[in-house]
Amino acid sequence: MEIEQIETGETITLKVSGKLTAGTAEDFGVTVTDALTKTAYLVLDFQGVTYVASAGLRVLVLTQKKLAAAGGTLILRNLKSGILEIFQITGLDSIFTIE
Repeated sequence: MEIEQIETGETITLKVSGKLTAGTAEDFGVTVTDALTKTAYLVLDFQGVTYVASAGLRVLVLTQKKLAAAGGTLILRNLKSGILEIFQITGLDSIFTIE
């Protein structure tokens, strides 16, 4: 998994590519937590993500909770149809802003 961080004003966009597995979720979580120390407006661009495991979903849910509690915003962008389907089946599409 690779993550590119782009800062534009108060927004941080993390362009994620590869597989978000149990093995990569911890590093992903560390990167996301680091970004949250700098902004309350986080965009996760998943255009290059080919797989999301439950451990990755856990990181996303925890991030959403942290940002919501702080009055921030999390946007998930460019989810491929197979990954979007995971969010729809689990009902997570109702708690995330997906573009």
